[in-house]
Amino acid sequence: MTFYEELLQSCLRPSGSVFGKKEDGYGARIGEAKLLSNLMRARRPFCFLRMGDMELAYLLAEQEQGLDRIEFADGPRSGTQGYTNPGLSAKHARRLRRAYERADYVDFHEGNWPNEHLVSRLILERPPGSRRNPTKEASLVFLTWTEKEFKEYCKYRRIGFAGAEARLLELLSQTPEFKLGAADYWPEEAEIFYHQVRNDGRDLDANLDLVKEDLRQFVEAHAVDTLFLSLGGGAKILGYELSRELGICCFDFGAMLRALTYSGCDGNRLARSPHSPFLFRIPFGVYMGALEKAFPNLTPAEVLAKAHGQLLLELLKKEIGWTSVSWEFDFSRENMSAFREGFQEYRRRYRKLFRASSATRMERAGFLHFCGTHRLTWEGRLFLMAFRTKALIRRCVPRFLFRRSALDNGTGLASDGAA
Repeated sequence: MTFYEELLQSCLRPSGSVFGKKEDGYGARIGEAKLLSNLMRARRPFCFLRMGDMELAYLLAEQEQGLDRIEFADGPRSGTQGYTNPGLSAKHARRLRRAYERADYVDFHEGNWPNEHLVSRLILERPPGSRRNPTKEASLVFLTWTEKEFKEYCKYRRIGFAGAEARLLELLSQTPEFKLGAADYWPEEAEIFYHQVRNDGRDLDANLDLVKEDLRQFVEAHAVDTLFLSLGGGAKILGYELSRELGICCFDFGAMLRALTYSGCDGNRLARSPHSPFLFRIPFGVYMGALEKAFPNLTPAEVLAKAHGQLLLELLKKEIGWTSVSWEFDFSRENMSAFREGFQEYRRRYRKLFRASSATRMERAGFLHFCGTHRLTWEGRLFLMAFRTKALIRRCVPRFLFRRSALDNGTGLASDGAA
């Protein structure tokens, strides 16, 4: 069992959604979002950080000498299973702690179920006068800030997006479908620059300082005033350090880069994202067309994993300006309609990959199993029936062979019982 899993077991189980309800504390978050915008306008340097549950587990592991039990690899390939970790090994612990202790504003995310129970265990030495969310209700402010403040704050500024989905955002932002869906949120009057991080955000632990130097050059080359950085645990370290070294505003944007691209998977991973904030939909075909251009070196199995993650995103519970975890499905009429439309495009576009290799067949099998379990497609139902039939045969045949062998050897089970 990992350190993170042990922490989760120590928490009382949530009575509802892991992130609660949007309406709970919405007024408090709107007020805090306005305050955050004012601070971002008034101060340079400025750094806003969020305490994700993975970063909290990492800091608690460091505090309790358990960093050898923290995962930081890039994870498995699965378009139907969620996966995440902070992406940092033990060698970056001191820098991460310093970033959280010295950042101008830290949202401790007590609105996220694990954090509500675990934040009180964390010991941080933050200076007097530093800002944080005042209450649990005012936490998760980045969701409300992006919904209500992002567009106005960015107006007439030179802003930069950096992360594993930055190139994808650049491509999607040029499409009519994006412009229509994002009209209420996208800052058309800003000067916008994009930076795809080194190696698409993979191998972050080894490349952290190289990524930092790339970001420095990006900010300086474009005179970026505010950097929206999505890079897991690395965003905390680099956001704080670059804000000080370059005199800019750095915003720990996290999953909101996925919200703006309507992505079901992290750009640096081949598994579904653990949670998905929602602002607007992008049609499956438009998304996958941009994804293939943004990540041209994906293998066929990796393309299928991304496609499956995208189709499952259509079925997640959705509320504008809020987030849902990867297992919170809502098979509503609207979601099912979007899934079916995307599924038809998926079959047309990727049918040739379904049996291209053992890796594509394995990835496809996971998707068919999901579809069969939830009765989404006929081919999924047929796959699940065959899967269960094979499992039944595997259980029954050994019993039959054992019984036949016993009879052949003159030790029949029935006669033994009679004796």
